[in-house]
Amino acid sequence: MTGPLRIAFFTGTFPVISETFILHQITGLLDLGHEVDIYSDCAPEAGAPTHPAFSQYRLRERTTYMDMPLEIAPWEMPVWPITGRTWPPGSAASIHNSIRAARALPKFLRCLARAPRLSVQVLRRSEYRYQAVSLSALYRLAKLCAARKSYDVLHAHFGPVANSFRFAKKLWNAPLVVSFHGYDFCTAPRKEGADMYAKLFQMVDAVTVNSDFTAARLRELGCPASRLHKLPVGVDLNEFPFRERTAKPGEPIRFLTVARLVKIKGCEFSIRAFAKLRQKHPNAHYDIVGDGPLRSELEKLARELGLADGITFHGARDSTQVQTHMAQSHIFVLASVSVEGDQEGQGLALQEAQATGLPVVATTHGAFPEGIISGKSGFLVPEANVEVLAERLTFLAEHPELWPKMGRQGRVFVEQQFDIRQLNRQLVALYPTLDSAG
Repeated sequence: MTGPLRIAFFTGTFPVISETFILHQITGLLDLGHEVDIYSDCAPEAGAPTHPAFSQYRLRERTTYMDMPLEIAPWEMPVWPITGRTWPPGSAASIHNSIRAARALPKFLRCLARAPRLSVQVLRRSEYRYQAVSLSALYRLAKLCAARKSYDVLHAHFGPVANSFRFAKKLWNAPLVVSFHGYDFCTAPRKEGADMYAKLFQMVDAVTVNSDFTAARLRELGCPASRLHKLPVGVDLNEFPFRERTAKPGEPIRFLTVARLVKIKGCEFSIRAFAKLRQKHPNAHYDIVGDGPLRSELEKLARELGLADGITFHGARDSTQVQTHMAQSHIFVLASVSVEGDQEGQGLALQEAQATGLPVVATTHGAFPEGIISGKSGFLVPEANVEVLAERLTFLAEHPELWPKMGRQGRVFVEQQFDIRQLNRQLVALYPTLDSAG
């Protein structure tokens, strides 16, 4: 491959505010002069926040959605038995499976004309599991057959997405790159079986991982070590400008967490730790940016701990608002915990916080020890240990003279290890090495 590359990206939902790193990778490649198209199962819900770059780069014009009925995506409901009926969650009526099959017939015929072997393969349960019996694999193939495109390289984000679109490697005769991030090497194999990526690992040309921790987990799942390439998720340093933190007289110390409100993020423990800190520092304030299924439960916990005026739940916010919160805060905390063995592969919010000059406190969870300089840009504490977490938060609150140096060390660390421009150039350098792979 020489000159500008033609690259196809595959995603589950695009764009998603919690996956801005995918958008930044795409826009970075566009800035470098390459051509990029995006193929996504679903569009975000109406009214969901999006990054300004989605409009600025006119990415909607580059995105092809699979346009699948709800019972197929996201629900992946089986079409068998053909004499039965399907009742999608939230739907007012059921659908006869014979009607679903009839609607899919024209798509099958289109695929058969373009790619006969793949048309049969995507309907085999032994090849595509539940995606075969729900017909989602067929719908995806039909959409890509209609695209009539050619590419130099294909790049899927998250393992299950790569599994869904792996037929594209043969359809377009191009090398396939897969990026793993977190739930895809923990939660998904636990629920679907440790062999869920067996066929993917046999044919994929390269697998990028965001940490050594992720690489080790993928080797355990059967990924050949020769196909693994460490490439962390990057930070756009222009979006997260550095500001030295100081304590102004009378100003409340502001703590910040940016995370989905799910169990693995450990917000219950950071709230309990903050409650202990506030006994000594009643003017301290804790901002939690993010939304999720545990929000009402965590709000209730805050009220029970007497923190109604000490914690603000801001809900999901776009990247500009996240940057504003980071600029206004003094200390960042991310108290993630293992859930049934599930752990995070990087913890990008930690790098974003350090880029802005925030000292961070995080748990010794997943790849977090790789993502901060323990004792210099922040502190690591054991998972689910409220006492130790509260002690470290209190220590930082009482030693603001440490903030500037910790912030500077964190910024340099991110500049050296997580600059998205450098990482995008590394990615572009990887692509041509796959020219004759597989």
